Amino acid sequence: MSLANATARVRAYSSVQRRHALAKVLFGDRIGLLAFLGSLCLFGIIWQTAVFITDTYALVNGLYSLSNGELFMTEAAYGPSLDTPGVERTEGGLIARNYGAIVLSLPFWVVLEAIAAVASLRIALVGLWSLALFAFVVTLGRELGRDTVAAGAVLTLVLFAGNVALARPLDPAGTHLYALQLFHITVAAFAPVLCYRLLTRFESRTLAAAVTAVLVFGTPLALWATIAKRHAITATVVLAIAYALYRSRTRPDGALVTRRVTFRALAYALVGLYAWVQAPEALLLLVVLAAVDVPTAPDNSPRTLALVGGAFLLSLVPFALTNYVLTGSPIRPPRLLSGGGVSSVGAAGATGGSGGSGSTTALPNPLVQLLGLILSATKPLQLLAREISKGITVALTDPAAVSQTLVRSGDAARALNKAGSESVNLSLLESAPVLGALAGGIPVAWRRIRARKRVSRVLGAVAVVDVFAILFCTTLTLLYASRLPLHAQLTVRYLFPLFPLGAYLLGRLPVVRETLTAHWQLFAWGTAVAALIGGQLVAVLVFWTAVGLGAAFQLHALLALASAAPLAVWSVFGRSDGHFGHAGAVLLGVATGLSTVFVLLVALEYYSIGDSHLLPMVRVIAETLELL
Repeated sequence: MSLANATARVRAYSSVQRRHALAKVLFGDRIGLLAFLGSLCLFGIIWQTAVFITDTYALVNGLYSLSNGELFMTEAAYGPSLDTPGVERTEGGLIARNYGAIVLSLPFWVVLEAIAAVASLRIALVGLWSLALFAFVVTLGRELGRDTVAAGAVLTLVLFAGNVALARPLDPAGTHLYALQLFHITVAAFAPVLCYRLLTRFESRTLAAAVTAVLVFGTPLALWATIAKRHAITATVVLAIAYALYRSRTRPDGALVTRRVTFRALAYALVGLYAWVQAPEALLLLVVLAAVDVPTAPDNSPRTLALVGGAFLLSLVPFALTNYVLTGSPIRPPRLLSGGGVSSVGAAGATGGSGGSGSTTALPNPLVQLLGLILSATKPLQLLAREISKGITVALTDPAAVSQTLVRSGDAARALNKAGSESVNLSLLESAPVLGALAGGIPVAWRRIRARKRVSRVLGAVAVVDVFAILFCTTLTLLYASRLPLHAQLTVRYLFPLFPLGAYLLGRLPVVRETLTAHWQLFAWGTAVAALIGGQLVAVLVFWTAVGLGAAFQLHALLALASAAPLAVWSVFGRSDGHFGHAGAVLLGVATGLSTVFVLLVALEYYSIGDSHLLPMVRVIAETLELL
């Protein structure tokens, strides 16, 4: 063999190694890759290339302005005008609230513009979806030890040909909206991957895969993944922080990261980056993370804390720079402008200066400035504490309002009266009835309390993630308790992180863990039957009995609660042996399948926005349902 051939083989082998290393870093193993590809395929089915919520106009117009080299919005390229929710006014002009998602969507817009210049955008996106489906089928075959290349190719070609035959042109001027949606879809597709990778670190691959399926099919993740709102991003971020927190308490076993403190720094860096997207929730994440991590960490040396703090401060650079350019303050995000405005900030500063010079007993001016800076810097913490305090008050004085958000939405009379129209909103449990199994955590916690085991200051990797998940779910609920329920949030979207963290906590319950591990096939069949066969029955029931959208939502709510109630009883009973395990697997599958039915009907029927479905075959199905 010649030297040139040998060199070529070495380079090819090195290239393969690099691809495998990258895939391992991103997905972990084949099941992680399957979770990503499967999520992309499902999100593609749900995807509507239209504005679902009016808040999106602010983001898409912000991206339009940024793509034209302007930070401030001067033209309403999308929507009726720039006077839409999410647009704030500054001295420099109109700006959007969320520039993190806007900037990160810019590369997707560049790619879409390049595709639109040489090909039909609709056909190209359908082709990308078909490639993802083909990769999913082939990867699934390799995981199962079967050759599915031919079957995958035939299936992909048939679906691609059918979609092309039914295709209608996609508006090439809408690339800014499509870019935002693609960015959110891509980020959301990593949420199941992170859920799987976190659980597979200390549980079996079977259980991790089953819980990942619960997250994908048993929660509204697919519904919000295609909508340019922060909710799907938050789901991925909280799981990424939980994963990094876990890895920070275990021995490093990868070639890329060789020190545990790197993962600890990554957890805080993720919080800083998320502040670029949604600063108030990022602040809550920071408080919860620090409260859980610092007191229980095995190493809090000055060097370690300096590294973690430096990573956090560095991650805040995009957030601070954006704020400074747009609002004049590095710590005041655009989202807070509506609360006070730029003028109020200037007035506050002027008052402080005059007070220091008008009295002979006043503090020195530098000290006044320092105190003002401290008060200004801690103002976000004061606001956060105030909102959580309001939430605690609501939970103690008006538990019915909290129950309406978490358990039974009812008719949401108060929100209905304010809006003057039908209420279309499900509670947390009605949106994801599979979370009813979390009731089994009550006897588990009670048994642990009665055991009175000594708690070590240093928490292990699993324990610290459990505490983080529970504490963040609790504080986030309290943060929004005084404002919920709202009129049309569909699935309690402001509490969306409770869905991924709830799925994780399901996998931590002994009865659920043992049942899904031993009877995962029965769970899969239960989910499939409930979604495919039960979905048809639910659709017929809705079309024949529900009068109006609000009535249809309440029918879904009742079905969800009907499946969640026996699931909660089984979970509290806590048995997974024999027939109890079989019954539990079926109940988990049915509850998961009912959520899938709701998400599909929302996308295909309840909120089908004209000719906006990405896949033409899905559009035809939606049009058929409308005729029925």
